[in-house]
Amino acid sequence: MRRVSPRTAGLLLIVAALLFAGPELYDVLGGWIAPGIDFLPLRNAATGLLDGTSVFADPTFVYPPTAAVALLPTAFGSLSAAFAGWVVAGAVALLLAALLIARAAPRPHRLAIFALTAMGLLGGVIAARSLFLGNLSEFLVPIAVGVLLAFHRGRWVLGCALLAASLLIKPLLAPLLFVPILHRRWSALLRTMLPAGALLVLSVLLVPGGLDFPKVLRYVVTGTNLHGTNAINNLSLRGWAEGQGASHTAAVAASAAVVAAVLWRIRRGGGNRLSPVWLGNVLLLMTFLAGGISEVHFLLSAYAGIMLFVVVHRLPARIWVRFLPGLLLLAVPGPYLPLLLGRHSDGQTWLVAAELLLLAALLATPVGGVRATPLLRRAVPVPA
Repeated sequence: MRRVSPRTAGLLLIVAALLFAGPELYDVLGGWIAPGIDFLPLRNAATGLLDGTSVFADPTFVYPPTAAVALLPTAFGSLSAAFAGWVVAGAVALLLAALLIARAAPRPHRLAIFALTAMGLLGGVIAARSLFLGNLSEFLVPIAVGVLLAFHRGRWVLGCALLAASLLIKPLLAPLLFVPILHRRWSALLRTMLPAGALLVLSVLLVPGGLDFPKVLRYVVTGTNLHGTNAINNLSLRGWAEGQGASHTAAVAASAAVVAAVLWRIRRGGGNRLSPVWLGNVLLLMTFLAGGISEVHFLLSAYAGIMLFVVVHRLPARIWVRFLPGLLLLAVPGPYLPLLLGRHSDGQTWLVAAELLLLAALLATPVGGVRATPLLRRAVPVPA
């Protein structure tokens, strides 16, 4: 029997990731003529800020007014060129997230972990359905990884500072606030969230149209426009029920059951004794499932967070395999999913199922006293 070294296996996985991710990026960038529907309001807010008109003139701009300031570079150049640059920058951000996760792995396995993470973030079904939209959620993925890594390493001020910066752009990672709260890191929270809150208030007062932000925030909390015929794109349990014509009462009950299960597990684990990475992932997935809104690009952060959890805790094979079904549903290229799920499967159902599988695996996984073992064998036997 010959053995393939982890380095060689990692290189092979990177080649596979490129084979799948390349066509997805080409599909988005090849024509340069169809800017994503989520990019247009970002650019409109930036141009509105430059023109002195309300940043919320486009009703689909649903971010804090501080985001309009950060998005100013999108206002320059032609629309197609700005969108192309945005997509490339988003791909770089996803690669950065994969690199951060890989660097947390044992040195022999870093290439393989980088390839597996990049495959899910750039070549999988969630990437294919996110990149063409031009949403800014892609830029929050490395921030989510950085926040959880900082918390894991006891660098609470750094983690809270990164989290505060992300909230000024988009409140997607807001559930992570409960990680330092449960760990009673009040000083880190006060030193970072108070300045961020002051900046937000200042932007509400000074940015054109900023006073409309409270109304926009209520609109987001109630699920934006992902209702009715558009509910099929809402990956929360209530969105799934509406999109599939299922009982709303049953969906609300399922959401309540998810919240209850998470709260019970956190209380049983002892709050401040729980792994910050485990806790952050649980809180994100709970919010995506039980909240009013969850979109496909949210799941990029979920995929990266789970990969980070598996890596930093060096989970034994008998435990980390629990995460494979959920990760597979997010990382497999879209055209291959019908082979796994059947021709009549729908995207909303399999993505909600992925969220449920990942949350169930987290709740079933011990987060203390797990013996540290290599993620992969040092060498993989192959036939001679």
